[in-house]
Amino acid sequence: MNLNKLTKIVAVAALGGVPLTGAQAQEDPIKIGFAIAQSGWLSNYDLSPYRAAVAKIDQINASGGLLGRQIEYTVGDTKTEQERAAAVGAQMVSTGVDLLVVSCDYDFGAPAALAANSAGIITMSLCAADPKMGVQGVGPYAFSGNSAAQSEGIAIAEYGVKKMGLKTAYVLEDTTIEYNKSNCAGFRHAWKETAGEGSIVGEDSFRNEDPSIAAQITRIKSLDVAPDAIHICSFTPGGASAVRQLRAAGIDAPILASTAMVDNYWLNAVPGLKDFYVPGFMSLYGDDPRPEMAEFLAAFNERWGEGPVSSYSVLGYTLIESWAHAVEQAETADADEVLSVMNSYVDEPFTAGLTSFSDQLHIQTNRPWLIMKVEDDTFKAVEIFRNTITPDMRLLFRVGQ
Repeated sequence: MNLNKLTKIVAVAALGGVPLTGAQAQEDPIKIGFAIAQSGWLSNYDLSPYRAAVAKIDQINASGGLLGRQIEYTVGDTKTEQERAAAVGAQMVSTGVDLLVVSCDYDFGAPAALAANSAGIITMSLCAADPKMGVQGVGPYAFSGNSAAQSEGIAIAEYGVKKMGLKTAYVLEDTTIEYNKSNCAGFRHAWKETAGEGSIVGEDSFRNEDPSIAAQITRIKSLDVAPDAIHICSFTPGGASAVRQLRAAGIDAPILASTAMVDNYWLNAVPGLKDFYVPGFMSLYGDDPRPEMAEFLAAFNERWGEGPVSSYSVLGYTLIESWAHAVEQAETADADEVLSVMNSYVDEPFTAGLTSFSDQLHIQTNRPWLIMKVEDDTFKAVEIFRNTITPDMRLLFRVGQ
């Protein structure tokens, strides 16, 4: 039996076998739990989309609620610890949440998401980019508000070859978490398909906590012909350290990075950085060409009295949009009914971009990107770019990689 439904039966029994009337049920709040990192390195990614999610919840409540019911939310700090994430997730599931929102990374969000999935409760990651935050990894009730990391890698590879005219690349992979491995897998696939076999002239690896990548830099500089570009699959702070060391060593080739390296908060670590490109979600700096992003920033500012520090924030806003829309369409917060609606999404026009789900894939693979580059010590919008290569299931789950 679905444990979520079993919980409802137990609640009825506790009331002496008398079920709630329709009016009473409508008065009960809809509950959302956030099992996210409010401290530790992952808080750099979790907090801004969490605040955006709250802004959307407040908008819904101010407009009369969801199905005429107010949304209540609670938040628990996982402290960027996998064991604590599991405990916080289980605790929130035990309180009967209708939606559990978990961290921005599969490795750290999955322990909480597994508890919700086992209980038959919809669970959504703020911005996990590894496709295992879905049906084939966590389970059928798990979704991510993000695009697959493979699509990030594909988009920046296609952009580098088709728009920038680059012909060769060197891949520098941070092996710390699954996200980086998936990003690099997408980049390799698209670069070879677009620029040809032999166009990746070298590969190397490091870990985010490594204080030095001197050996990797030596190998890059020892190549007979310098690569046209360096692709870094990493996140801050280790990714920023790697970029600083590359530039300090005189490697001036364009750096094509993963989306986790977007936004200005780390640029003071590499003053004067140039020729650095990422596929982003939006621009925080007044130059995003889409009016819906200006509306989102206004809503965030109204709720928090300041703008977001991370462009990942828009994913939290759209996460609530996409779930609430399904609740409205289903006319119930029942997980199975909501799941059925979400699995039917095809290019739904939510704020973060066109959104599609199926019963086999709960992450985006072809949502348009905003290419961003660093210039004058700030990220600037370049153009909207949609990858033409769509990762298949083998690439999404790195089968044979």
